[in-house]
Amino acid sequence: MRKILLAVAALAAFAAPNAASAQGQPPPGPVAGNIAFSTKSVGFILGVEWGSGTVTLRGGRVVNLRVRTLKAGMIGLEAVSGRGRVYNLNPRRPLDLAGTYASIGGGITVGGGIGAQRMKNEKGVIIDIEETAAGLAAKIAASGIIIDVVQ
Repeated sequence: MRKILLAVAALAAFAAPNAASAQGQPPPGPVAGNIAFSTKSVGFILGVEWGSGTVTLRGGRVVNLRVRTLKAGMIGLEAVSGRGRVYNLNPRRPLDLAGTYASIGGGITVGGGIGAQRMKNEKGVIIDIEETAAGLAAKIAASGIIIDVVQ
C-alpha cells in the first residue's frame, strides 16, 4: 500500500504545475457570472464524472447546468465541489454555456485536495474554477468536460 501511495504522490508532483495553470493568469475580460457545481467521479484507468451546478449571471438570472466528464488515467473515487467565474458570455445567450470545455492537468486527492483550472469551450466561453475534492483518487491525463444547460 505504501508503494502505491508513493507512486501516486510522484505522479501528482509531476502533474501539479499543470493543475494550477489558471492561477497567476490575468482575467480574460469582464465577469459574466459566477458558477458553482458539485460532482462525483469513479474510475479505474478510465474515469467518469457526473454532477450539476448553476451559473448566476449578472442581473441575477440563474442557469441550471449538468456536468459530465470522461477522464483517462484516473483511479479511485472522488467528490468535487467548485466555484468560479464565467467570462465571454453574452447574458442574452446563456445557451452558449453548453459545450465541451478543454482542460488539461493532473492531480491527487487523498482525503481532500484543492485545484484550479481555466477551461474554454468552442463558443469562446471561459470558466475559471477553484475545486475542492474529497476521496481517494489519482489522475494524470487530459479530460473533456461537457456542460449542458438544463431548461
